[in-house]
Amino acid sequence: MSKVNKVVGVDCHFSGMLLEIPFVETYDYLPGDKVIFKDEEDKEEFGVIRYLNRDPFDTEKVLVSSKILRKATPHDEQKIESHVEHAKSALSTCRKLVEKYGLNMQTFRASYSFDGSKVHFMFVSDDRVDFRELVKDLAKVLKKQIYLRQVGPRDKAKFVGGYGKCGRALCCGSFLNKLESINMEMVRDQALEGKGSPKLSGACGKLLCCLKYELQTYRELKKDLPNIGTIVRLKKSFFTAGPSAEIIGLDILNKKIKVRTEDGEIAVIEKSEIDRVLKEAREEVPANVNSSPDEKGSELKN
Repeated sequence: MSKVNKVVGVDCHFSGMLLEIPFVETYDYLPGDKVIFKDEEDKEEFGVIRYLNRDPFDTEKVLVSSKILRKATPHDEQKIESHVEHAKSALSTCRKLVEKYGLNMQTFRASYSFDGSKVHFMFVSDDRVDFRELVKDLAKVLKKQIYLRQVGPRDKAKFVGGYGKCGRALCCGSFLNKLESINMEMVRDQALEGKGSPKLSGACGKLLCCLKYELQTYRELKKDLPNIGTIVRLKKSFFTAGPSAEIIGLDILNKKIKVRTEDGEIAVIEKSEIDRVLKEAREEVPANVNSSPDEKGSELKN
């Protein structure tokens, strides 16, 4: 297999996946262009270019035999539009069969391949689902090759869309090319562990993707500050209980430290006002916030 240096990222209409295709210098395309490309089965598929001439996310997953054939013509787009109503009907059929079999799964997307010979369904579930009988019934009813793919809640949010706490369109559905892992270490590094699950969770119920955007800046600024939970002795006492206090909060951007005595007295101080550390904190991970690992779905086709 030849080494692929640069790739084109294409959102595949059929599978809903971001596919990476070898970049060719002669390509005259721009991000947002609708294109027809050759997939790994040597079939034509419709997609939208997300980026060009970039390093691949994973060299092992690059579709080395694929290539972009042309910009989508009005006829190509009309062909895709002709599948929309059929896809809605297929989704309705699938949901009825899911209910018939009593399967614990929520099907939220159906799409036809460019040539109309295949139907791809996406669903979410808290469990691993045995949907072999469902696939057989769908193939009988729809007379098509059936693909079912289980995805995580972050992927569902990307396809369904919506708005975040900031009032803007969800990052996953607008500009993020890859859903990267978000974990509690990132929350602690930004001193946000006291915010609680509702403020740190996105529409998908997982940790907000934007927790990663300013992470490196916070890590650099936090290097000179003690951890939350550390017991310190102050150079001068602000409290009737004496000069010792526990650090209960950090304002990393402004380099401020919030401290509290055993009697519950609270003050906000500068680092320079700390005399010495009496006891280092032991970091703990709150159990009420879901981390956001990379979601890897399972797929079955008939």
